[in-house]
Amino acid sequence: MHPTTPALAGLCLAVLAAGCGQSSSAATAPPVSAFTDGTCRVAAPDVLALGKAARGLGSGPAVDAGTKEALKTAQDGLRTLAAGAEPAYKPSLDALVVSTGFVRIRADGNSYEPGLGRQLMGDYDAVLKACVRRSA
Repeated sequence: MHPTTPALAGLCLAVLAAGCGQSSSAATAPPVSAFTDGTCRVAAPDVLALGKAARGLGSGPAVDAGTKEALKTAQDGLRTLAAGAEPAYKPSLDALVVSTGFVRIRADGNSYEPGLGRQLMGDYDAVLKACVRRSA
């Protein structure tokens, strides 16, 4: 092995970890069928759409129009559902709606910051943890 290989591998991992807010679950989104029946299954398309849109946020202050529209559409659908969600799911769904709102406000003002995307993806991960069935 070349002596710089471990150093380069470490650098690559650091760059990936500091990315635009992507999480491992966003890269490998579960299918809608993996979401538990009821509120989670109904929310799944919007939750997955937010995860997908978040991958397009980038690292600069400007966010493209397609990503902004995808965030708006998914947030609108999820907001209505979260308002009447069962107590077990409501906190994580509400948090995802709120963090998406902060991203959208800053994206609309061309002042987006990657930390907001990381928060959104953390909330996305929390919804997946609450709503996706774990295989045995």
